[in-house]
Amino acid sequence: MRNLTFIGDIHSAAADLTALLADPVIAASQIVFLGDYIDGLSERKFTNHIEHCSVEPLRTLAIIRNRVMNHHDVALLGNHDDFWVQTAMKNDHDFRMWAANGGQATWPELGIEQSDLISVARALNQPPLQEYTDFLSQLPLTWQNETIFAVHAGLHWHDNLKQQSRDDLIWIRDDYYFADGQRPSTWHTNDLGKVLVTGHTPVQTLVGCGYGYLEMKASIHDVPRYLIDSGSRSGAYDGGIFALTLTPTGTEVQLKRAIKEKLYDGNQFITEAEVADQY
Repeated sequence: MRNLTFIGDIHSAAADLTALLADPVIAASQIVFLGDYIDGLSERKFTNHIEHCSVEPLRTLAIIRNRVMNHHDVALLGNHDDFWVQTAMKNDHDFRMWAANGGQATWPELGIEQSDLISVARALNQPPLQEYTDFLSQLPLTWQNETIFAVHAGLHWHDNLKQQSRDDLIWIRDDYYFADGQRPSTWHTNDLGKVLVTGHTPVQTLVGCGYGYLEMKASIHDVPRYLIDSGSRSGAYDGGIFALTLTPTGTEVQLKRAIKEKLYDGNQFITEAEVADQY
């Protein structure tokens, strides 16, 4: 059986995604994309300057759709992708959420000139965007095999898998990460007993800049949970896309991170000097 490569939040960074997919280990794997393919900031913030970067939602979606349709890869639904789906169904609440969380910047990139619900929904339901609306609408919320479970955000530990709410699967944060979500200090035990892989929360917001992923274990005997949202297009100087390659039984094979189209070892701490443009 092929290895499995899990790719975290992309947020319209098509060039970084292309660089990542060219890695030979990743290219030989089955890929599971963890969601959040659209939206994203066009700035990368350093201590003493700001760099601008491309935001390409349609090119990103085209790459992922091609991988799913022609390479037997898997793409999961993220909360930002769900904004698109719900807006296409004229859901006013999610439309407003999208507008406040990247939509206002994304719509012009999609060729949408007006920013009211009816206009945006109409554009999403006709060519050239309709094929991507149809694609996103049928994406699954989870993927699993006998030893690994992948989902965009995480699980609510008080509910079994069949009881998990759609909102928790694409939105949950602290209650999934920590033993006490109100007073976070220690990781929650992995009650599922499978290796868990998620995105959704940029690693930089939990541990500061420089890192690309987290391995969360409540004890040395706990089954690992991986958080691989590496802050792509989040504004962080080291924001990139993370790829975790595992064997089908959950053993680590490779950790890779794409920042500004360059690949780094996933365990490497990245400094500002390493990624800043040279003047």
